[in-house]
Amino acid sequence: MSGAGGAGRGGVIAVDGLAGSGKSTVAGVLADRLGLERLDTGAMYRAITFAALRDGIDPDDGPALTELARRVTIEVEAQVLVDGQDATVAIRGPEVTGAVSAVSSHPGVRAGLVVRQRAWVAVRGGGVVEGRDIGTVVFPDARLKVFLTADCDERARRRALEGAGTGSSEELSRRDHLDSSRQASPLAVAEGALAIDTTGRSVEDVVAEILERLMASETAGRPATAGPAEPPATAGSPGPDPGARTAILELAPGPVARAWYAVASGLVKVWALACFRLSVEGRENLPVAGPYLLAPVHRSNIDFLMVSTVTRQRVRFMGKEELWKVAALGRLVGSLGAFPVRRDKVDRESLRCCIEILANGEPLTIFPEGTRQSGPVVQELFEGAAYVAARAGVPVVPVGIAGSEAAMPKGAKLIRPVKIHLVVGRPLWGQAQGKGGPGPSRVSRSVLRQRTDQLRVELQKVFDRALELNRR
Repeated sequence: MSGAGGAGRGGVIAVDGLAGSGKSTVAGVLADRLGLERLDTGAMYRAITFAALRDGIDPDDGPALTELARRVTIEVEAQVLVDGQDATVAIRGPEVTGAVSAVSSHPGVRAGLVVRQRAWVAVRGGGVVEGRDIGTVVFPDARLKVFLTADCDERARRRALEGAGTGSSEELSRRDHLDSSRQASPLAVAEGALAIDTTGRSVEDVVAEILERLMASETAGRPATAGPAEPPATAGSPGPDPGARTAILELAPGPVARAWYAVASGLVKVWALACFRLSVEGRENLPVAGPYLLAPVHRSNIDFLMVSTVTRQRVRFMGKEELWKVAALGRLVGSLGAFPVRRDKVDRESLRCCIEILANGEPLTIFPEGTRQSGPVVQELFEGAAYVAARAGVPVVPVGIAGSEAAMPKGAKLIRPVKIHLVVGRPLWGQAQGKGGPGPSRVSRSVLRQRTDQLRVELQKVFDRALELNRR
């Protein structure tokens, strides 16, 4: 199967439906039967709503909510953590319930969370994903699409028992109208979905019908497609070092860490302006919602610092593991967004870790040329950047850096105060084929190579532009 829905051996089972129709219960049992993990996307929207109420953001303030969706950290597992705070109970409270429809109606919020949902599946190779737009927008090519409904009175009774509503049919009718009439990703039955009315039916009965349909469709067979490319070679990819893995998984910095990063990145910007008269062209090309992958040219050891100045968000990047042999230095670069890698190793787990970072909503820097190069010509690129972007379902933003090689060329020990100019290019592959914008893709080796070649062309353009501006 092509597309996101066929990711991994498990693939995606999309479970959509009305509020109170039994999505969470059915999805949980179904995931257990199939041996898959389950993602409750509704909990993600409630988590954003919880964060908005916590921060005093108006549920109608689209731009502020879009920015919140970009920066907040969310973990939806057995517990729901919002910026490291346990919000498992709070997200089901009346305040969040009353505001979640308004918050989730904003396109920027949905775009940011859809990227995270797709990256979640890309990391795990599949899962049972429940929500209201999974089969129509998030995974339109899902292995199986299910849409659950039930009598309005029955749904109101269920929600009242769960403590998620007042037990009023009028309240549910209003929620149904808001969900189905919103501009962004309205609630609808996906094409080809198995529609099930759960009124008066047991969970076991409903799950049995879904499994029967799944078995029937797979017995009938489906068109064969080329499988995904294996993780490609990418210079600088981390190896299976346990310390590196631990560092990568620390995805939710606390208030102190965020404050430190704000101070440190501010000092880097002041230093860059004073020492290099740093200027940046094209910041407006950065995606306004969701994570993305920055792909700069690489001419100097200071390139990662220069790239970090293009956005206020924490930018993650790979650092050679030797830096962590000096504990203080390792902690310093780690607090600035680095994670340790073994430059002589390439493995599947490493690339999964990169995808997890993007799933957490943070920008990630990968230097597609690998190690530092020299001169005005972009060298042959490794395929790692294109692979990670495809698997995480995020756009790639090429970045040209002019002047950094003169400031600190390969082998130099000291930094020279020369002018440096950055050019941020337009995102590549920001609109995936099909509905819903960017999304994870199972690309063949040939497509991966084509994308890498395209990235090299675009990277040369922004590099040439940066060099031109730097000569003025």
